[in-house]
Amino acid sequence: AQPNNAQPTNAAVTATAGCPVVVRTADCAPIVLVGERSVGVVHAGWRGLLGGVVEHAVAAMIALGDHPRAAHLGPCIRVGCYEFDGPELAELVARYGPQVQGTTTQGTPAMDLPAAARAALQEAGIAAVHDTSGCTACDTRWYSHRARGEAGRLATLAWLEDA
Repeated sequence: AQPNNAQPTNAAVTATAGCPVVVRTADCAPIVLVGERSVGVVHAGWRGLLGGVVEHAVAAMIALGDHPRAAHLGPCIRVGCYEFDGPELAELVARYGPQVQGTTTQGTPAMDLPAAARAALQEAGIAAVHDTSGCTACDTRWYSHRARGEAGRLATLAWLEDA
């Protein structure tokens, strides 16, 4: 799902058993949406969040006759490592609230990407958000373009089992 006027964003949803959907991320937040009869995956970076990628993915699941009941947030860059400032941060704060603004461990302005993702999910009607993953910049198990200039990406997959 890509908003008409947004930067490239991506998400995929399915209600077909055995049909996997996937997004690739490095520091952006991978989100898995879980419904009763559908699943979705979302690549949520700051551009995608401002472009409505979460809302569009939820709308696509609703169009399939389902509504996500939970979301799982995967490894992404966390506020202590995500130096981020300027008009884009101001726009994110205006859109999702002051909780998306923070400070890095070095004391510079930062964005709290998981907080922005949670705010977008809650606005889309998903209250159950599970976030047990770590920071891609701090944990070398995950790729980080921002922290280490790595070209690799994580793949987040979801699918429905046959009933």
